[in-house]
Amino acid sequence: EGDGDDSSRHTLGLTSTLFTPQFAESFIARVERECEGLPAEERRSRLTAAYRSVTGSLGSGDGGGGGGGGANFRVWLKYARLKAESSAEAARAIFVRMESGVGADESQYYTARALFEAEHGAMQAAEAALRRGVEAGRLDVAAAKQGLHA
Repeated sequence: EGDGDDSSRHTLGLTSTLFTPQFAESFIARVERECEGLPAEERRSRLTAAYRSVTGSLGSGDGGGGGGGGANFRVWLKYARLKAESSAEAARAIFVRMESGVGADESQYYTARALFEAEHGAMQAAEAALRRGVEAGRLDVAAAKQGLHA
C-alpha cells in the first residue's frame, strides 16, 4: 500500500486487524522481543511494519477517551522513538501527529518532545514544546524548567 514493504505487512498478517490500545501495546512488546539480536536495519524494518499496522488501526485519536489513551499514547511514543533512530524528520512528523491526538492530554508528551528536540540540537523547538505543555495545562512551569534541564 504505497510504502513498498508489503512483504513485512503480509508476514505480520495484520493488514486488516483492529487493535485495542492494550492489545497493540502487548503485540509491539512481543515483536520487540522477536527482533532482539537482529541487525539494526532488519530490526527497524520489522518494527516499523508492526508499528504501521498497529498505529494505522489505532489512529492518533483523542487519546483521552475510551480508557485506552495511556496505552495508545505509549505505542505512539515508542514509534516516534524508533523512527528517531534513523530519521529525526520522520520522528518529528510522528510527534506532530501525536500533539493533535494522543499526546495532547499527556504531560509526558511535552517533556518527551522537548527532550527529543534538545537531543537533536533544536533548543528553540524544545522550549516551544514545553511552553505548549504549560499553555495546555499539562505541565507546570517548574516541571517545564526541569524537563528542559534534564
